[in-house]
Amino acid sequence: MQNISEEEARNRLQERGHSNVVKLTLPPNQAKATHSHPYDADVIVMQGNIKIVSDGREYNLGPGDEFQLDSGIKHTEETGGNGVVILAAVAKEASRTK
Repeated sequence: MQNISEEEARNRLQERGHSNVVKLTLPPNQAKATHSHPYDADVIVMQGNIKIVSDGREYNLGPGDEFQLDSGIKHTEETGGNGVVILAAVAKEASRTK
């Protein structure tokens, strides 16, 4: 885990071919039941913590950690006690429906 600037995180996501990068703030202690996304997920944690469970594996992510998940993969998400701020590459179609 290492702190990363928002500019550096945006650059990393853009270097991986993502043109639509959004900053999301999720509240503390929020648990999302099993779900999937119709697009590949590519995120970098800026502040706070989030736990993602997928395919029997648990990922505890903090500042500077990166996580990728293919579209359609079922997973759960749980934010830590201080919430979490992430930069996420989002499909343009998905951002229009939010």
